Amino acid sequence: MLSFYFLCVLLQSAAMLNMFTMLLAGGKGERLQPLTEHRAKPAVPFGGKYRIIDFTLSNCLNSGLRKVAVLIQYKSHSLDRHIRTGWNIMNAELGEYIASIPPQQRISEEWYQGTADAVYQNLFLLDTEQPDYVLILAGDHIYKMNYMEMFHWLLAKGADAVVGAIDIPIEDAHRFGVIHVNEDFRITDFIEKPANPPSIPNDPTRAFGSMGIYLFRTKVLREQLIADAQEGGSHDFGRNIIPRMIRDRPVYAYKFVDANKKDVKYWRDIGTLDAYWEANMDLVAVDPLFNLYDQQWPIRTYQGQFPPAKFVFSQDYQGGRMGVALDSYFS
Repeated sequence: MLSFYFLCVLLQSAAMLNMFTMLLAGGKGERLQPLTEHRAKPAVPFGGKYRIIDFTLSNCLNSGLRKVAVLIQYKSHSLDRHIRTGWNIMNAELGEYIASIPPQQRISEEWYQGTADAVYQNLFLLDTEQPDYVLILAGDHIYKMNYMEMFHWLLAKGADAVVGAIDIPIEDAHRFGVIHVNEDFRITDFIEKPANPPSIPNDPTRAFGSMGIYLFRTKVLREQLIADAQEGGSHDFGRNIIPRMIRDRPVYAYKFVDANKKDVKYWRDIGTLDAYWEANMDLVAVDPLFNLYDQQWPIRTYQGQFPPAKFVFSQDYQGGRMGVALDSYFS
């Protein structure tokens, strides 16, 4: 008799080639002005040599996902160029790719009206690829995650959809979309930025915050997107799709497992200047919470052909020049 683990491995082998990833990278990033004055938020430099989107794309690569559509929109030239030059690494002969997809206006003449509408307007991609599962990601978060573990959770629960969730102090939960679950992790409510957030079962000090990561069975996703398009609202996964589905569909929360191999789970939404600065400063600690030097989970990017960095002290120091750098990185 097959063990559960071996069965999951077999299912993963059969299904990995039939999972399609859509990475939402079309937001304006207005709260990051002036960094987003001339580029989309996922294309903003981070950690010296990286772009914000590199962390999610690296997660895809390290998770074995080989078909990724990056849905771009506002000020997309810099982002599109970065994807073409830095992420043109897949084997097209095997049907693998990471490609930027601008609004096609196949269904609507409007630009994307929300996260769900962005996927709805690109249903033709699902018609072309015919995947069994669709993974929806955001391109503006810093974290390490193996998405295949989330896929195993969906199979184990027999779910129609799974939402990535990170446990956070309940006093901070009012800033998030909060997921209320029962003891089996089935979602019973999804509330955007509640004044009185519900806690995790058996832990009144913590709550589940949505990470903006969604895994769907394709047939179910298609049905939900078409129904949502026929209604009013913001056409958003967190505000519309998930709250509608939990009424009569098995939708589960997947508790974030950090591939960063640290005691503290690291996930940052760097949507504001303060959050962006704090996340950059996290990287220069002696033992940083987010490890860029992990060879088992590498973060890749485009490497330009530039001369080496150098720094010098501008005044004589004890009769000679001396370069000094503390709590810094150079690239």
